[in-house]
Amino acid sequence: MACVAGLLALGANAADSPVLFADDFESHTLKQLPGAPWKEETYKSGARIQVDDARAVSGRQSLHVFTPRGAKYRRGYVAIHLRDPVPSAVPAMFGRAMVWLDAAPQALPGAPPVHWTLLQGEGRSADDRYNSIYRLGVEQRDGTQLMANFETTPPVTTDCKQQSALTLPVGRWACVEWHFVAARNELVFWLDDARVTRVVDRAPALDACRGQDLGGQWRAPPGFDSLYIGFERYADSANDQNLWIDDVRLSTQRVGCK
Repeated sequence: MACVAGLLALGANAADSPVLFADDFESHTLKQLPGAPWKEETYKSGARIQVDDARAVSGRQSLHVFTPRGAKYRRGYVAIHLRDPVPSAVPAMFGRAMVWLDAAPQALPGAPPVHWTLLQGEGRSADDRYNSIYRLGVEQRDGTQLMANFETTPPVTTDCKQQSALTLPVGRWACVEWHFVAARNELVFWLDDARVTRVVDRAPALDACRGQDLGGQWRAPPGFDSLYIGFERYADSANDQNLWIDDVRLSTQRVGCK
């Protein structure tokens, strides 16, 4: 992907372009956290994030997220808080990222499969009581099975998921796409051009839904204020994980994998 100086947040001079934001991490300083508009969101959980040159889809650099074993929780996210750099992505957005996972998290002996999240869009509810979170999660099949996940923050306690038959590849670049639409309570994910899942409100039937404060609905916020990408792990694992991210795009149209 060709970007202006590796980073592009389009303004009035490119108003007709469907691309809202693009970053191939070429303009960021090697071995450092990526610069603006990215924000480090690890919450001092022990995950480490930096731009490196070990792998890249285009150019020489990508974003490396390291989540070591040895803790029940690791949050390896960077975020774009959308209203500043790309306000037009708040009501709806298409997105694409290329990702390389070196190894899925291995469950500890006797423990269930490790649950983790690759990306999420988030915004505050209209009544300002909770955050609505749209996630692409991974859980079953030895930590590789993809799923759509909707969760809220207290005091509202809804946590619903829709499993996919698709699994996240290990040891190669994979193309992950998403579409978030606040007005239709809709989220769609694709992997390498194949649709992972599509959810509008509560169709199709959900695999699981805990908490029921919202009656099993996938209720989007009025707008998606933030986009997080990386590796958030909710249980300890027997191994470390290394994730590389490259060629991130936000758009008003589906981006595709080319």
